[in-house]
Amino acid sequence: MFFKRKKKKKKENPLQDKVAGKIASVFIKTQDGFANLMNKYFGTMKTKHIKLWLLGFCIVSGGLSIYFFADAIVSKPKPKFRIDQVRVPQHFDKSGDEVMENTLPDDIYQQIQDYKRHMDSIGEPIRPGLADSMRVLEEIYLQQQK
Repeated sequence: MFFKRKKKKKKENPLQDKVAGKIASVFIKTQDGFANLMNKYFGTMKTKHIKLWLLGFCIVSGGLSIYFFADAIVSKPKPKFRIDQVRVPQHFDKSGDEVMENTLPDDIYQQIQDYKRHMDSIGEPIRPGLADSMRVLEEIYLQQQK
């Protein structure tokens, strides 16, 4: 009495009904066409030949069914897809500061200076992030020289 639910009314959708009716009519026409084709083909055959066709169909379909059944039981299941392990670099969680040596070889310092001279001579500015990195490397080299 207190807990009666209101029944929801189904919404009618005429477009959905129309589409469903057309799909059903296509299936019925296909079935009728197949039935007419089979009647035309087997209508003139003798009963013996029809029985032979039926026997052949049963042997082939039954043999395939037994094969698929036995194959499913005997063979090992093959995975449909394989998940490979993600390759992660060995030191992905380290920033590199604890590993970095505060030494800079002379040849790298010379390459930095050559690059700066080259960029100055052609009149191109050095990218801001690259300039900061080069300044840090120069500071490391100068601290190393003291």
